[in-house]
Amino acid sequence: MTTTPTLPDAGLAGPASRTTGGRRGRRNGWDLSGVPAALVVTLVFVLPVAMLCLRSVTEPTFGLENFTRLLGHSGYRDSIVRTILISAASTILALVFGYPIAYQMVHGGKWLRTFLTVAIMAPYLTSILLRSFSWLVILGRQGPVNKLLEQFGLEPIAMVFTPIAVVVSLSHYLLPLMILPLAATMRSLGDSRMRAATSLGAGPAQAFVRVYLPLTKPGIQAGSVLCFVYGIGAFVIPALLGGSKGSMLGSLIHSAIKQSGDYGLASAAALVLGVLVLVIVLAFQRLTGMSTTELAGRSGTAAIRSARARRRGGRALRLAGRVAGGLDRLGVTRRRSLPTVLAAALGALVLAPQFIVIPISFASTKALVFPPVGYSTQWYSEFFTASWLDPLTVSVRIALFVTVIAGVLGTLAAMGVVRGTVRRWGTLTSTLMMLPLLFPTVVAAAAFYVEFERIGLVDTELGIVLAHVTLALPFVFSVVSAGLRSLNPVYERAASSLGASRSVQLRRIVLPLIAPSIVTAGLFAFLTSFDESAVAIFLSGVHVKTLPKRIFEALSLETNPTVAVISVFVMACAAVIWLGYALFRRLTRISRSKP
Repeated sequence: MTTTPTLPDAGLAGPASRTTGGRRGRRNGWDLSGVPAALVVTLVFVLPVAMLCLRSVTEPTFGLENFTRLLGHSGYRDSIVRTILISAASTILALVFGYPIAYQMVHGGKWLRTFLTVAIMAPYLTSILLRSFSWLVILGRQGPVNKLLEQFGLEPIAMVFTPIAVVVSLSHYLLPLMILPLAATMRSLGDSRMRAATSLGAGPAQAFVRVYLPLTKPGIQAGSVLCFVYGIGAFVIPALLGGSKGSMLGSLIHSAIKQSGDYGLASAAALVLGVLVLVIVLAFQRLTGMSTTELAGRSGTAAIRSARARRRGGRALRLAGRVAGGLDRLGVTRRRSLPTVLAAALGALVLAPQFIVIPISFASTKALVFPPVGYSTQWYSEFFTASWLDPLTVSVRIALFVTVIAGVLGTLAAMGVVRGTVRRWGTLTSTLMMLPLLFPTVVAAAAFYVEFERIGLVDTELGIVLAHVTLALPFVFSVVSAGLRSLNPVYERAASSLGASRSVQLRRIVLPLIAPSIVTAGLFAFLTSFDESAVAIFLSGVHVKTLPKRIFEALSLETNPTVAVISVFVMACAAVIWLGYALFRRLTRISRSKP
């Protein structure tokens, strides 16, 4: 699962606008527009996943033999436990680093907020494979971390191919999933309560620990669940950085399918992984009464009500309050620049892996040494060869097809949910659209491979396009639904009263007004397909090889600094796309403001 940030609440609460002409429940022509997307998700995603689960008890014979092998083998049990522990450690590390960043993104100065936003979003625009390459350099024997240890007279530490490397890289990957829900909750709170607490004699640290921190509990819960769920399903990072000591269930599923051809064991491991995710999500909903996205986006009043409804005391909180009081008495927390400096330093650390590959791209040797022992442009020349340009072309072509197909299907589904009148259709469509986000991508990739192999879609562009469409649809559906919900239906009713047909309303009114949402959704769809690695690694082969598959081979089978060149190009393209999108939004606002 590629990774992705907290989505809008679109589609999770069911249809929002159900009336057209005043009578509830009357069909208005949009109710069935979500059927094509629902059929695609059902046939391409739901059916393969269901068949994969069935194979766990029928392959090679009917029974629980696969689960007995999985849970009875000490190595497999260790892999399950390691998956849970690594995901938990990465979640905690993401919370520790993400909380001060989120706080300053909300309460910091304008330039600091901008810098931190760029620092958090820039890694999202870079493939997880490229970020894994950055961590291979940083944590390597000749990397900057070990070079720093040598400066202090310490021996270098072997961090690559250990759980340490997986936890560090995975927490960096999960940071946006932690920060965005935290920032959403913090924005709803404001700073009036902190001022009230300090006016009553509380020091800055005490006011933060006893007042502000408990009120941000909903954001902490939402971010932690998101990080833990996505961390459990991680595949690429453990495969490249974990080795045998840091392998997780995703690596077990991949090796069982691609190396051993043991579909039964792979299906059982995938089912266990899916059940772990389902249990976590259900437990979260039971404890909070809300879904992850609803909790992340709840209002300040609801956040306060939730915090008051739960115990805010406890031994840990009282102890933290005493420590905070001691810091206030010492005067340490009176320095207002301290949180700003801390957040800026953490933001720089988050950005560092993005830029450390630039000098590596000019290295004169294959060795991942930082700084390079010599400089050359040979790897840039290597990139402009068929071995790299052909996979790039395939990835771009597939991403364009996915953008168009997912854009059309997702927009139609959003119209059916937001403008439809039959609540059951809307609820069913919303559930199906968001379903691919609930399963780890490696589970979906395994299901795609097992079922697509039977019908000859493995190692074909059509197979990858179909799989990527189901993964991109939730993003398109959510973004376009959010745009439609913000659009007052009075414009469509006015056009209808003047005799405009449904197609005319759509073409002349609805689509122009939600054009920014459609462009944003298209960008998400393109990035989802272009950067997606798990499905590409499973479904790519000899005849069809995407860029993520080629990068994975270069990192797992050889040391190739050409990957650093790709990182440089991707960052440059991301910067151009970001600036172009910002310019598009600004021009759109200007055109709308003109009379």
